[in-house]
Amino acid sequence: MSASGGPTYGVEVFAKLFNLTPRRIQQLAKEGIIPKASRGQYELAPVVRGYVAYLQAKLENPSFAEKISLNAERARKTKAEADKAEMEAAKMRGDLVDAIEMREALELVMSEIKTKLLNNTPTRIAARTKSEKKEAKIKAIAKDEIAASLHALASTDPADLVEES
Repeated sequence: MSASGGPTYGVEVFAKLFNLTPRRIQQLAKEGIIPKASRGQYELAPVVRGYVAYLQAKLENPSFAEKISLNAERARKTKAEADKAEMEAAKMRGDLVDAIEMREALELVMSEIKTKLLNNTPTRIAARTKSEKKEAKIKAIAKDEIAASLHALASTDPADLVEES
């Protein structure tokens, strides 16, 4: 019982009742929003009245809501700045590449593949199969030349292609 005669409850009861943390209940008491009956004990009716009045003031006072909104925007901006700095650091380490640069590099690699397979490989196949009559032997030569072109492509460093352009 408190000095006014009403029953008192611990911080955990009000934390559950208001869906807050016990620490936040203590902060509200320190800010004078809810009255404390005695050490760690709170009287039900005054606490509920104080918290309801606090919530009403938040709804009725636009500057109060703006302050909360401004804090949220500051936090969002700080997070965006931190994300940007993290991406810059990853880019400097080589862990992150620019999407446009990657697209251009892939286009160069695909162009090289197309050139080797469509221009060079058929020419080499034609030269090697000129005198061949057996289909199996021609297919084996074609397969061998395609494998050689793919091997050459696999050993090509894409960075070299990007630097050439």
